[in-house]
Amino acid sequence: MSYDDFFKDFMQDIYARSAADRDFSEVVLTERVCDFLVEQAVLENYTAASYKKKTLGIRVDAYDYSDESDMLTLIVTNFHNEPASLTQTLITRVFKRAVKFFAKALDSSFYKSLDESDPGFNLARDINAFCSSKKLRKTRFILLSNALLSKSVDDISDYDVKGFPCSFDIWDLGRIQRIEESGKSREDIIVDFSLLLQENLPCLPISNSKGAYESFLLALPGSLVAELYDKYGERLLEQNVRTFLQFRGKVNKGMRNTIQNTPEMFFAYNNGITATAEEVTTTEFNGQVCIKSIKNFQIVNGGQTTASLFNTHRNNKADLAAVHVQAKLTVIPPEETEHIVPRISEYANTQNKVSAADFFSNHPFHLRVEEISRRLWAPSSAGSLRETHWYYERVRGQYANAQTNLTPSKKKEFLAINPRKQMFIKTDLAKFQGSWDMNPHIVSLGAQKNFVKFAEAVSRRWENHEHEFNELYFKRLIAKAILFRTIDKFIMKQPWYGGYKANIVTYTVAKFSQMINTTGMFLDLENIWQRQSITDEMEKFMIIVAETVNSVIQETPAGITNVTEWCKKELCWQNVQKISLDIPKQVQDELITRKEKKYKDSDARSVQKIDKGIEAQKFVLEKGELFWKHIIDWSESNRIFSPKEHGIMLTASQIPLKIPSEKQSLLLVDIEKKAVENGFTV
Repeated sequence: MSYDDFFKDFMQDIYARSAADRDFSEVVLTERVCDFLVEQAVLENYTAASYKKKTLGIRVDAYDYSDESDMLTLIVTNFHNEPASLTQTLITRVFKRAVKFFAKALDSSFYKSLDESDPGFNLARDINAFCSSKKLRKTRFILLSNALLSKSVDDISDYDVKGFPCSFDIWDLGRIQRIEESGKSREDIIVDFSLLLQENLPCLPISNSKGAYESFLLALPGSLVAELYDKYGERLLEQNVRTFLQFRGKVNKGMRNTIQNTPEMFFAYNNGITATAEEVTTTEFNGQVCIKSIKNFQIVNGGQTTASLFNTHRNNKADLAAVHVQAKLTVIPPEETEHIVPRISEYANTQNKVSAADFFSNHPFHLRVEEISRRLWAPSSAGSLRETHWYYERVRGQYANAQTNLTPSKKKEFLAINPRKQMFIKTDLAKFQGSWDMNPHIVSLGAQKNFVKFAEAVSRRWENHEHEFNELYFKRLIAKAILFRTIDKFIMKQPWYGGYKANIVTYTVAKFSQMINTTGMFLDLENIWQRQSITDEMEKFMIIVAETVNSVIQETPAGITNVTEWCKKELCWQNVQKISLDIPKQVQDELITRKEKKYKDSDARSVQKIDKGIEAQKFVLEKGELFWKHIIDWSESNRIFSPKEHGIMLTASQIPLKIPSEKQSLLLVDIEKKAVENGFTV
C-alpha cells in the first residue's frame, strides 16, 4: 500500500476516534501512536500533556518517566491533515521546541510561573525535581508524526542539554506502516557485534544431525548485556515470563555481591541466559566461528541476570569489564516463534510455580476469547443495519495480517465487519476488566504491569472454573469495553478537563462499579451488549462521576506532587471510594438482581460445557485415525498411559467406523497434550 493510501486509512481512524472533531485530532494522533509504542515496548506507559507556547517556542505533547531506568521520555507531535514530508528542517524545529521546554524546566522559576491547572505545570515541576535530586540518568526525545520521513534526513546525534545526556528518535507514519504491513508484532532488533564490540563474537555451534534448529553456546561480556538492556529495555525481554512475574528492575543480592566483589567468578556462579533469535549471521576468523550479528535477539530466561547487571552497573557504578555471562542461543524461524519460544521459556523456568504458558498468547483463555470474537456477531448499533465482530487480536499483527493480500473490495468488506474501533488486544482486555474489578490503581501502573495482574487472576480462575469464560463472559467484557471507551471519548471535551485522561477513565469506571456493588445489584451488561452503547442517562451520569473523580485524584498528599504517580497508589483509590454520589433513578433501572444474574451465569456455563465437548470431538476427528495410531505405536516404548487411556485411543484409531463420544474426546485432548509434553511428534 502506498503512503498516501495508508495515510487516508490511518487518519480515518483518527477522525473516528476524535468523533469527527478535528480540534482533537492532534491529541488523538498522539494517543494512537503512543499506544502503538506501548505495544512495541518502546514506552512502558505515558501521560498525555499537550502544552505549547508559540511565543516561547516550546512544546510537549506527552511524557513518561521510568523509575526502573531513571529515564525521562518527552514526546512531541507533528500533525498534518494531508500527506506530507518530514524534512530535516522541520524535524530540527520540532525537536528544538521540546528541548527548550526541558531546558527551561531545569530552572524552578519556570514551573512556578505556570498556573497549577496548566498541563505543563506538573511535568515541568517533576523534571525540576528529578534533576535536582539527581534521579534523572538520561532524557529521550521522541517525535511522532503522520508525515513521511524524507530520505534525505540524517540521523540526529545524541548530545547533552545543560549536562544531561539526551537522545532522539522519530516515529513517522512510514515506520508505523512498515511494521503493520510486515505482519510482525514488533520492529526488528538487529544486534551488530562488529559495531557494539568493534569485533565479532566467538561462539560454539551445536551440530544437529536432523537440522531442526541452529543453536550456539557463547560467553557474552557483562557490559554488552547491560548495554543491550539499556538500549532496548523490555523489547529484549518480551518473551521472558519471569521478567513479568517478579524481576522487573530488581537486583538479586547474590549477583550484586559477585559483580562488585568477585566479577571474574560471575561466569562460574551464574546460570546464564537462554536466548532466541530469528536469524544469526556468522563468519570464521582464524578457524574460530564467530557471530557477526543477531536479528530479533530475545532473552527468554535470564531476566534477573540481565536486570542485575544493568542496575548494579547503573546504581553502584560497578565495573563489568571482568564479567561474562554464559548464553545458549537458539535460532527459531518467525513462523515457529509463537509455539516454540513459550516452551523454551516454560521449560527453562520450571522453578517458577506459576505456569509460564499463562503469559503467552496461546494459552487456552486467549484462544477461546479469539474463537468467540471471530464467530459471535455483535448486534447492529443505532443508525446501522450491519452486524459486526469485536476483533480480539490474540497475537500482535493479526488484524493487519488478516487484510494482507485482500483486494480493495474485500478489504473494505473486512473492515466493515471488523471495524478498527472494535479491535482490542490483550492489554486492552486487562484494562477493561481491571477497571471494572475496581483496581484502577493497578491499571494506572501501565499496560504491561496491569496485564500481569490480570493474567495471574485468570490463570488461577481458569484451572477450576474454565466454563465461566464463555459467550456471556465475552458479551459482558465487550459491554465493559463500550463503557470504558465511551468515557474515554467524552473526557477531553469537558470544560473541566486538564489532563490525566487515562487515570480519570479507569477511576471513573471503577467508582461506578463500586457504587453499583454497594446496592447489592448488578449492571445489566447484556443490555449494553445488545445496544452496543450505553444509554444517554448513563453517559450523563458518567460525566458527573468523571468530574468528581478528576477533582479527588488531584488532591495529592504532602510529599507527592505527581498526579500520575499518586494514581498508582491504593490510598488514592481509597480516597475515590469515599466520594458520595447517588445513582439516578434512570440508571438504577438498568440494574438486575443477584437471582437474575445467577440464572444467566448458570445457563452460560451449561452452554459452554456443551460447546467444549463439541470442540473436543471436532479436534479428535480432524486429527484422524492415523494420528491416534501413531500415538498408540509411540506409547509402546513410552509407557505413560493407563489402560483406560489406551482403550480410548483404540476407539479413536478406528475413525470413521467408531466415533469417540464428546466425553471420550475431552479425554483424548488431554491424552494428546500429555503425549506432546513427553516428547511425542508426528
